[in-house]
Amino acid sequence: MGKGIGVRGVVFLVAAGAAPLAAAVAVFPVVVSASESPVSPLFFVVAALALAVFAVGFTRMAHEVTDAGAFYDFIRAGLGHVCGRGAATLALVSYALLFVALVGYLGASTASAIEYFTGAVIPWWAWSTVSLFITGVLAYRDIALSTKVLGVSLVLELAIMLVLDFVVVFRGGPEGTTASALNPLHFTDGTPSLGLMFAFFGFVGFEATVIFRSEARNPHRTIPRATYVSIVAIGLFYAFSLFAVAVGTGPNSLVAKATENPQTLVTELAWTFLGVFGQDAVQILVLVSLFGCFLTFHNVLARFTFNFGAAGLLPSALGRAHPRHHAPSRASLAVTAYCLLAIAGSVMLGLDPVLDLYTWFSGAATLGIIVLMALTSLAVIVFFRGHERGSWLTTFIAPTVSLVAFGALVFLVVKNFPLLVGGYGVAVTLIAVLAIALAGGAASSFVSRSSARNL
Repeated sequence: MGKGIGVRGVVFLVAAGAAPLAAAVAVFPVVVSASESPVSPLFFVVAALALAVFAVGFTRMAHEVTDAGAFYDFIRAGLGHVCGRGAATLALVSYALLFVALVGYLGASTASAIEYFTGAVIPWWAWSTVSLFITGVLAYRDIALSTKVLGVSLVLELAIMLVLDFVVVFRGGPEGTTASALNPLHFTDGTPSLGLMFAFFGFVGFEATVIFRSEARNPHRTIPRATYVSIVAIGLFYAFSLFAVAVGTGPNSLVAKATENPQTLVTELAWTFLGVFGQDAVQILVLVSLFGCFLTFHNVLARFTFNFGAAGLLPSALGRAHPRHHAPSRASLAVTAYCLLAIAGSVMLGLDPVLDLYTWFSGAATLGIIVLMALTSLAVIVFFRGHERGSWLTTFIAPTVSLVAFGALVFLVVKNFPLLVGGYGVAVTLIAVLAIALAGGAASSFVSRSSARNL
């Protein structure tokens, strides 16, 4: 694997994975309507602070465990091979589900935009397949090519949203420019737990910094810096942008408008303050944002597959780098083939790309990743109790706070999972899939040990 990307490249990969513009359009209304809170921007601030605390132990562990398996390697080092194997399977399943969720949402959004601008009606799966082919080609090559593409897409989507943010804040909305949406005295109004739950979803993917360590220049310095920069930058962008949305709609009308017209909350704001050009630009760049997110997670899933192949958790052929591109090319081809089968299966079953694929699988993936973060926090504590080095702040206090926070978040997400995925039966099925992945992976470690002893 090559060593060519620095802090900026890793941040581009992670920030593009967060899809900031797409999150503003799709996640903001959900955060506001679910929480019914007038201070929704603060939820992203709290989420960023919680993730920053998690990152203290996470990045400290990265100095000690230098493999690129991230959650899997950290949990294995701290909690043992059995837990690590279960974490590996859960991580692979979670990212595989998220990848399918993204390809469905991207295809549906592209089909809708094409119909809006040209009147042509083309099925979502056709656009999903085209997007998959493009990301497959890019992910097959050196990671530097993907970072260049993601850098351009990230700059464009951030630019249009920040222009809208500053215009709204400086011009003021129906109630002027007021900071009431940032008043911490109203933090407990409504249902803040639901707001926090959905706010965390906007950060999924930041942990991928460690996955790219094999291709980073000076990873001991690059990975921690990229992790903190990603969390702070994404958190500030979300908080400021949702504050601007609150100003543009009027803080007292924010909850009502987000509930009544969630899909057009941001685009209507763009039309009001930037005109038709601004509205069209937002709609086009949302697709760019989604594509950047899809490309990032194609690279992430390919590297998970590559790392697990190299570790013997998947066929060893998947763990071999391309001799010229020094990229996980075989793993990338496997990811592309898997997603093609998922698209075909979804079409055959008549699943809706947004209401079914995206809602179900993104919710399940997020739950899986939060469970992995809680286990990672526990693993950091256990690891450093057996390896007495480092300060208590980084090896015990911060990971303990993180363990409590993410343990509570797991409980909160499970409790509200039917709301998240749109039904009790679906919720039970998806939780069962995640539980089987975790337990099955752990059980497989016993099978592999038994086989080794019989040889």
